[in-house]
Amino acid sequence: MRRYDTETGSSRVREAGDLSVGEPVFAPEPGRDSEEHGHRLTFATDRTDGASWFLVIPAEDPAAGPVARARIPLRVPLGLARLLAAGCRLPAAGGA
Repeated sequence: MRRYDTETGSSRVREAGDLSVGEPVFAPEPGRDSEEHGHRLTFATDRTDGASWFLVIPAEDPAAGPVARARIPLRVPLGLARLLAAGCRLPAAGGA
């Protein structure tokens, strides 16, 4: 995972091991404006078994890794935001 600072041109990298990490979304701490106060939320796919995960990563220290992760019971494709924006539909829970 790489985070770019558009003001300084610097970047921070966090190795994700066997996870392919999707595009993160910033969730600010209530009442705070700074992008350093909150969390980055993203989906990831484990390349070893195809499992999908929802990751919660602290914005102030992304290199520390997720502070929480939840297994998603169905395969979430990376690039999900682009798929939904293009009008693709995900299958309903239970395969219907």
